[in-house]
Amino acid sequence: MNALIQQDSALIGSENAIAALETQNSARLLVFSDSHGDLDTVRSIIMQFGAESDALIFCGDGFCDIAACLEEAFRDENLKEALPPVIAAVRGNGDADSYLLHSGEDEDEEAAPCRKILAPLRLELTAAGRNILAVHGHRHGVDWGTETLLSAAQTMDADMVFFGHTHCVHREEESGTLILNPGSCSSPRDRLPPAFATVSFPGGSERFKVEFFGIHRGVFGGTDIRPLPV
Repeated sequence: MNALIQQDSALIGSENAIAALETQNSARLLVFSDSHGDLDTVRSIIMQFGAESDALIFCGDGFCDIAACLEEAFRDENLKEALPPVIAAVRGNGDADSYLLHSGEDEDEEAAPCRKILAPLRLELTAAGRNILAVHGHRHGVDWGTETLLSAAQTMDADMVFFGHTHCVHREEESGTLILNPGSCSSPRDRLPPAFATVSFPGGSERFKVEFFGIHRGVFGGTDIRPLPV
């Protein structure tokens, strides 16, 4: 469960939860990106995978959906329980730099207290001793490759870099750094279904265990989430 408080670092969660994430022995991250207003899908992912995750990483273009879920969580206890204790969400090229949340339980949303949530261009955090960099990628030339991302990772000694923007699933390891794009959870461009990922570490026989999931929408509504071989 998330405390629904944005810290000076721009991470969302309590100070205790952020500190605990840094020092625990293992972690499971829920990573998705490029929802572009598909709030129903974002909510479905969180409700099905959030409670068993230590942190949520959102890589931009759809920050409004994260803000909407946070606002809804003020009134929906089930959604609040499902939100991971730490959320790292960054701004994409289609996002604003901040959003207003109507908090509290006032039936008149316009009369409810407001909080401003900032949407940073990049975030750095630590999970189970691993340094993580989250960006959208539009300022790192990801349409043409990941070299600039890798350089940024090396500068900050990052073990993992998560990005979006291309709407294409991507995973590589270079010089000990995991570089991952979970794909778009709403509008993929790689002939795969809408997708997202989880990253667990330690990963058993591997440094990281990466699992991709495809999102399949039923003809009569509903969302079916299945493992996606990549």
